[in-house]
Amino acid sequence: MKIETMRSRPFSRASFERNLFIYSESMKQGRIFFHQDISMDGLLRVRMLPNGRIDLLSIDEMTRLNANMHAEMSFSMPLMQKDSSPDEESP
Repeated sequence: MKIETMRSRPFSRASFERNLFIYSESMKQGRIFFHQDISMDGLLRVRMLPNGRIDLLSIDEMTRLNANMHAEMSFSMPLMQKDSSPDEESP
């Protein structure tokens, strides 16, 4: 059995910040929901630096894993349009 690795695994600070900003925007747009028993306090502790970048020392493991997983899943799964249903065929 072959195990696939993450395609969007961050190899640089810029790609990791990109994943975090994608995660942040998805939360602002209401596309991410958390179970009531899961504590996401780490998200509240993420700080921004004066130059607008993310303070990497303020990111905990749960936030890092969720941001990378969300970035991987958001680009590997096709998005469905609101006005189309899965039964319709496109011309």
